Amino acid sequence: MAGQNELDFGGRVAIVTGAGQGMGRAHAIMLASRGARVVANDIAGDRAGETVQMITDAGGTAVSDSNDIVTRSADLVQTAITNYGRLDIVVNNAGINRYGRFWEMDPDVWWRVFDTSFKGLVEVSRHAMPHLIESGTGRLINIASNALMGLPNDSSYGAAKAAIWGLSNSLIPEAREVGVQVSTLLPVAWTPMTDDAFSDPLIRRIMVEQFPSSAVSAFVTWLAHQDTTVYGESFEIGGASAARTVFAAMPRLTITEASPEEWAMNAATLLQDGDLTPLYQASDSFRAQVVNLVPEMDAVLPKDAANVSSN
Repeated sequence: MAGQNELDFGGRVAIVTGAGQGMGRAHAIMLASRGARVVANDIAGDRAGETVQMITDAGGTAVSDSNDIVTRSADLVQTAITNYGRLDIVVNNAGINRYGRFWEMDPDVWWRVFDTSFKGLVEVSRHAMPHLIESGTGRLINIASNALMGLPNDSSYGAAKAAIWGLSNSLIPEAREVGVQVSTLLPVAWTPMTDDAFSDPLIRRIMVEQFPSSAVSAFVTWLAHQDTTVYGESFEIGGASAARTVFAAMPRLTITEASPEEWAMNAATLLQDGDLTPLYQASDSFRAQVVNLVPEMDAVLPKDAANVSSN
């Protein structure tokens, strides 16, 4: 299916979870259009089958899978191995959402959202890693969300997406040692999940016109390609625009004595805005705090961020 000037995956095998609709379907279709063989996973097997039909009708190669990623992720990975004999790419896209105040939500509903969005990703990644390592060009792309920054009435989804961000950052240096590239995306796109999220007709129109799922898929497909050397980052991606995203700290305030009273006296200063310092890993945060109080440690502690890998 790939054109002469398009990225060509050469038959590499990709699992896309939540591929029955929305962004997941778009990811599966675009990967297949560039020559990847795709396992389209969705717990709604009929929707996964529709995605596969769309791919095969266009001349691509795909198989559907309806295993529950929370409880049967090993079987999902085995689908790839049984059908294609290898696994090179995992796009952890699946997730669900339910709204409600934290203390009023049914606990079972809260945990179902969290488990589907996070635990499923953990289990798929765990079972996929040996095969991604064996591939030699393994790619693990985890779909988080700007909800990780917090959204009212959306605590389970936000917590899951924040957990994905933390897991991915932890996996980046581990996976690098065995040749697997890990990246995290915070996408914005018009999907069935966001269909009722915007009541303003102008915003709805902008979302439909400027933020199609296929735009996110273009970024996913680029990151997943075997020749791409950019990884180990978190990216906001929406439409034809993307940005690296990091945790950042405002200017640090040092008080004369660590006491509740001293903090109370300096609260206004602590809350003042100022220049931001990007923090890529927990080690960066630790280093900044140590050097702030003991400046001579600047020459002792390593300065290189552990997760930045691009050339």
